Amino acid sequence: MVTERSIRLNGTSCTAVISDQPEALLAAKAAGRAVVGVESGNSEIWAMKGIPYVIPDIEDATDELLELVIRRHLGLPWNICRTSRLLIRELTAEDADCIPEEEYGPQEAIFRSREALEMYCKNQYGFYEYGTWALVRREDGILVGLAGVSNPRLMREMEECLDSLGQSDPWLELGYHIFLPYRHQGYCREALRAIAGYSHEVLGARLCALIHRENQASRKAAEGLGMMCLMETGTQSSGGQLLYGESLV
Repeated sequence: MVTERSIRLNGTSCTAVISDQPEALLAAKAAGRAVVGVESGNSEIWAMKGIPYVIPDIEDATDELLELVIRRHLGLPWNICRTSRLLIRELTAEDADCIPEEEYGPQEAIFRSREALEMYCKNQYGFYEYGTWALVRREDGILVGLAGVSNPRLMREMEECLDSLGQSDPWLELGYHIFLPYRHQGYCREALRAIAGYSHEVLGARLCALIHRENQASRKAAEGLGMMCLMETGTQSSGGQLLYGESLV
């Protein structure tokens, strides 16, 4: 079975090739086309090696899925979710020009370089399909901040603390930063609620957060999601950080 499906994307008709035949998919991919594989009872799953998106049945090829596949193929950002005031989407290289340098330290330099941010988008989103996202105000397209989820990079005792909870779902670390001119307007709370819902429903993950003890605003934001302080450490190496995590109840 080889078929083609078209959707409208930004006013343009875009087409993806859908097939359960690996050879046809690889040929279409080599020709620069977006492809979606369909599992076949007659072939092993390894036959689809090199095909980034494989679905169990042709009926799973919804317009929503095809939009994601085509966006990734064309290098366009995924729209993660919308709130009443915000569009939460993947970053683009052009966003580097809109991120205020004075609000970030050297470790966040990747977000201020077009070249570095382009590589981040390609590698992070292309492999994990999650990461740091742009918070864009819908009424005027202004970038008001960044937020998203990543694989936790915690001290061993913090990892053990999460493991001790007996949680079957994987943990993702929540991060967020609203730029100074847009604070105290409810954007953080609005974005985090949407990201938490996406993390639960789409990514199948629970959220944790690593917060400096003195950062009362971030602690309040985490607690507003129902997160609890699971561990507190005052050791010099950790800089007085708190581990927050979602309740399992």
